[in-house]
Amino acid sequence: MRLPEFLRTATFRWTLTISAVFLTSALILVVIIYRESISTAKSRIDDSLVQEVRSVAGGNPKSVFAHIETRLSEDPRRLRLAGLFDERQQPIAGNMRAMPDNFTPDMRLWDIVAEREDDQGVELQSAHAVGAVLSDGNTYVIGRNFGDVAPLQDDVMNFVGMALPPAVVLTLVCAVVLSLRTQRRIEEIHRMAQRIMAGHLDERLPVRGTSDDFDKLIGIINIMLSQIERLMGEVKGVGDDIAHDLRTPLTRVRASLERGRDNAASLDDLRVAVDKGITGIDQALSVTTALLRIAAIEHGQRNSGFGEVDLGTIVSAVVDLYEPAADDKGVKLFSGGMTQLKLRGDGDLLFEAISNLVDNAIKFTPRGGTVSIELVRTDANLMLRVADTGPGIPLPEREAVFRRFYRTDKSRNLSGMGLGLSLVAAISRLHGFRVQIADSLQGCTIEMICSPTVV
Repeated sequence: MRLPEFLRTATFRWTLTISAVFLTSALILVVIIYRESISTAKSRIDDSLVQEVRSVAGGNPKSVFAHIETRLSEDPRRLRLAGLFDERQQPIAGNMRAMPDNFTPDMRLWDIVAEREDDQGVELQSAHAVGAVLSDGNTYVIGRNFGDVAPLQDDVMNFVGMALPPAVVLTLVCAVVLSLRTQRRIEEIHRMAQRIMAGHLDERLPVRGTSDDFDKLIGIINIMLSQIERLMGEVKGVGDDIAHDLRTPLTRVRASLERGRDNAASLDDLRVAVDKGITGIDQALSVTTALLRIAAIEHGQRNSGFGEVDLGTIVSAVVDLYEPAADDKGVKLFSGGMTQLKLRGDGDLLFEAISNLVDNAIKFTPRGGTVSIELVRTDANLMLRVADTGPGIPLPEREAVFRRFYRTDKSRNLSGMGLGLSLVAAISRLHGFRVQIADSLQGCTIEMICSPTVV
């Protein structure tokens, strides 16, 4: 027979386990207290027996009879033993019929079995006994039976018997209540998860605001869902961008090939048409490759190449690479600020990001202008700043230029795919940088800001 769902939950099992451990600990504690209490009581009684015998042995031997009478008269539960024996170990007084076997009157405690005789008859009693030889040669023995301990043991067992069933019932009730509560929470989460899996990616799992384990777990899942929604949006955006941006080159390729097929009068004319088609296909492949590269960087697939890199060395390499292009256009390119700055990152990706910034700056800077690269370190951050004296970027477009395929009105007639700054933004995010377009009196200034661990 299949158990109910709530009985098979981890909460129910854990509650039972914790309750079992608690009950076992309580029982062990009761046993320890019981044993220690009995041991302490017996120890006190034993000490009193030794002290009592020493007191009598050190006094007048004739006072033993009065001591025996007093000792036995104050014993309504018949727990005390006392006996006076002559030198031949014959009883003289008391309620012990004979000297116990294997007993020596040496002022030490002995476990004995004695024959007790009083007005209620004769019986054997187990007891602790102490004896001493008096100054007149007689032997005085006193003992104590621990029969009054048995009721205490019964009381403890009765207490355990009465307390255990309610504790077990309470444990089961708590386990059932907690299990049902957990089950309801899980079913609530399951219903919402079904809606999310059905395509409602904008919905989130319910949080009750109790800051319990469920809320913490759901908070993490909701963050993950937000990330998934963002990634799905980016995937959709990439697909839309590819479809939109590839439509034009592919249409041109098709038209070129059609014209070549219909109008080519010679093999050379056909080759020209094919070359134009290949050029269009290459452009489409470049767009696709750039988009896939940006996606790979944004998804953290390149952080395996991280190591110690010198940002100053990378800046110098970029300046050396682009100085000829800047000279050809009549633009002055120079670097400044710090010459050495080590951090953890991917040198190839950082080189590519800085190259894109410098390439854009040279492209938009008119003849006679300047492009500068600076490494600056403040108290809290380090900054790489690329500034030019070109037309600049209007304030409303400063966020949009980092989107894929976005091109300002001033760049419509220039070559490019509109993916350079998107690649810069992706590489910056991978390294923990923040990219921004700063206010400047002339031209455009782009800053890559971060607070890395500098080696």
